[in-house]
Amino acid sequence: MAVVNSQSGKGTGFQRVQVETGIRQVGPKRYEVRVHAGRDPLTGKLRQSSRTCEGGIRAARSMRVLMTTEVAEKNAEAARVAADGTAEALSFGRLLDKWVAHGRRRGRSPSTIDGYERKIKSTIRPELGSIPVTEITAETLDDFYGRLLDAGTSAATVMHNHRIISASLTQARKWGAVVVNVAQDATPPSVPKKALTVPPPERVRALIEFASASKAPEWATVITFAALTGMRRGELCGLRWSDIDWKAQTVTVRRSIWQTKDGWGDKDPKSHQVRRLALGEQTMGVLAGRFKRATDNANLAEVALGPDAYVFSLGIEGTRPVLPGAVTLAFSRLCTKMAEQTGTPWPYRFHDLRHYTATELFRAGHHARTVADRLGHADPSLTLRVYTHDTEDQAIAAAESLEVGILST
Repeated sequence: MAVVNSQSGKGTGFQRVQVETGIRQVGPKRYEVRVHAGRDPLTGKLRQSSRTCEGGIRAARSMRVLMTTEVAEKNAEAARVAADGTAEALSFGRLLDKWVAHGRRRGRSPSTIDGYERKIKSTIRPELGSIPVTEITAETLDDFYGRLLDAGTSAATVMHNHRIISASLTQARKWGAVVVNVAQDATPPSVPKKALTVPPPERVRALIEFASASKAPEWATVITFAALTGMRRGELCGLRWSDIDWKAQTVTVRRSIWQTKDGWGDKDPKSHQVRRLALGEQTMGVLAGRFKRATDNANLAEVALGPDAYVFSLGIEGTRPVLPGAVTLAFSRLCTKMAEQTGTPWPYRFHDLRHYTATELFRAGHHARTVADRLGHADPSLTLRVYTHDTEDQAIAAAESLEVGILST
């Protein structure tokens, strides 16, 4: 049992003890019972219904059942008002359709929407779509998650489904279709945090050299630029020559390319973070080499390479970018061939080049704000949460700096 520091019990000599979910002991045979009651419509803060009872843990459990039932009844009443009297409007499948359409209208990335729709179609709708939204409970969801796990679905995938369900129910509460989001009381599986897979500098160099000697040497340029800028895959694909400032030695990240089974297009960078990156002399040299080759090819074909041409394009005129899927496939093939050639695993993804950028910047001692700006994170705390590990060099330096004060002579 977890002990919770008490404020209300000051002076009583009794510490509040969390007995189980929603129930904690606040005194001898006295319990506080809580259930989620939605968000305040004015402040948006989460609200809880709380009562105290005497008589032991059984009485507390009975009270929580009663309070949960009361919330569910209010939930059902709100849904009846919002549903216009039709059973179709109450189904969870119908809610999911409305939630996806709402996200599309609000400008969510087409690739993000596509991911939602695929998970809904393949997993969520077949199991939960026909259930009236007011009849879905935390137990309903826990049973659903349990069936997925029993069928061999990974904990991470179950958590992805849970996030979709929870987000749709949160929107349903905002629309007045339900009073509370029951997913907040569900228990999705814990997902262990995976260690980042970061290629060391020598492996990045080896892969660049291998790509340079391949039948498609321009992939060496893509890999080099990704590792030196930390740009996301879609941002690299969306880079145009007009985004390069040759004099100031900068590149402005203005857009990202999205891709689904139905097509592709461009959008703002993630979190709408348009950013300007300073580049070093060698990085500018890589770009200059790419520009010369693109210009020479255009001249040979007697076509114009305009300022809005894409930097990374398979076409001579540069009017169509290389697509994210092609980048992933090409990188994966290179790593596979490197593994075959060296006899050792090359377990890297293209996104790991972004991890490489951040790790090397931290290794060099740069501030989290600098790294966050490079990566396009609006909040440096996000950068620190993702890259929480110190590099070995930093750890050794930290240990030595502590020794200086008391062990040095």
